[in-house]
Amino acid sequence: MSRVLITGSSGFLGLHLLKYSPQIHEIIAQYRIHKPEKFHHRITPFCLDFHKADLSAIDQLYPEIIIHAAEMANIDACEENPRDAHYLNFEITRQLVDSASKNKARFIFISSDVVFDGEKGDYTENDNPRPLNVYARTKTESEKYILSRLPDSVIIRPALFYGLALNGRPSFTEIMRKKLKANQKVRVFTDQFRTPILVNDQTNAIWELATNDFRGVIHLAGIQKLNRFELGQILCELFQLDTDLLIPVKSSDIKLKVTRPLDCSLNTSLAQSILKTKFVDCQTGLKSAYEVI
Repeated sequence: MSRVLITGSSGFLGLHLLKYSPQIHEIIAQYRIHKPEKFHHRITPFCLDFHKADLSAIDQLYPEIIIHAAEMANIDACEENPRDAHYLNFEITRQLVDSASKNKARFIFISSDVVFDGEKGDYTENDNPRPLNVYARTKTESEKYILSRLPDSVIIRPALFYGLALNGRPSFTEIMRKKLKANQKVRVFTDQFRTPILVNDQTNAIWELATNDFRGVIHLAGIQKLNRFELGQILCELFQLDTDLLIPVKSSDIKLKVTRPLDCSLNTSLAQSILKTKFVDCQTGLKSAYEVI
């Protein structure tokens, strides 16, 4: 049985990694404030505050695999607090990479699709990142350090992921659905494109990558390129909600605090060629997540 350390285990992705972890793994679930649910007896919650710098306790855990999912994820907050963003997103990653190198642990890093500038879309793993904001720069900096220090590691660039939250804190699709059900208008961008991935598919792919021999950068994404307006239309169709409540807007018409890429859709040819996990379209994914018959 392999010992796996999962950082950010109480987050949206982290909880799915815990709940759907293969039985061959013993899980050490790092958290800071919210103790994650013990979905099974193989999970050991581990309280460690990354804000307090000393990560030496991790060396005493002797993990064979580290899945680093913890991050300062709010793009606006990163822009407003660049020092915190750099520390939590890069410095902590650096220390974890050094620990993995010392202990010969397999290291899996969750990066982001927003490392690209969004000028062309359909990005492959061979395209060079061009970050537009602080959050994206911390991810790009982390990627560079990982590849230079630990070339046997895995860098996952996930697309925007959606699905059913396991901790009561709703995902963006759940928030949108709730507002629409309450007959509230929802403003949705028509000029920002992503390739959304069902969190369950992402989870399955990560666990595959944890134990196979792949090394390097890999993109995980759904098979559809959509903007949020189109995603809202799919939600309305599935749940028989009023599409007139969707208010199409362009990000260029709104004064956003932080520059975001317009098209960071990902090409997943590599992932589809080496993984057993299949990535579904959003209609299929939402049906699965919400058990729509």
